[in-house]
Amino acid sequence: MSAEKSAKIYSGLGAAPGRASGRAHVIRNAEDVMAVPAGSILVMRILHPHLAPLLPRVAGLVVEEGAILQHATTLARECGIPAAVGIRDARSLFHDGDLLDVDGYTGEVVARYLD
Repeated sequence: MSAEKSAKIYSGLGAAPGRASGRAHVIRNAEDVMAVPAGSILVMRILHPHLAPLLPRVAGLVVEEGAILQHATTLARECGIPAAVGIRDARSLFHDGDLLDVDGYTGEVVARYLD
């Protein structure tokens, strides 16, 4: 039996250029911040500046709220971390371990699934 791959595309705003792929790590509370796997795609409500030390560990960002001129997205650009913001309900749409492709140029996030 072969597994079919399917994908779903979510659109937001490109906030920091670049493209990244990785497994989702959803930030819902302070404990979730403590265990961020290297190379993951962080999924969060908003990127607070105090989370800047995490940026060198991650491959990309998916943020529910935000704008391209926020201090936090400026940090993402300075660190070279692709970011898509304005992905409404991202913390409900994605789960830890989902395979995500983030396009920081267009703001698109592709979730790839095995059927």
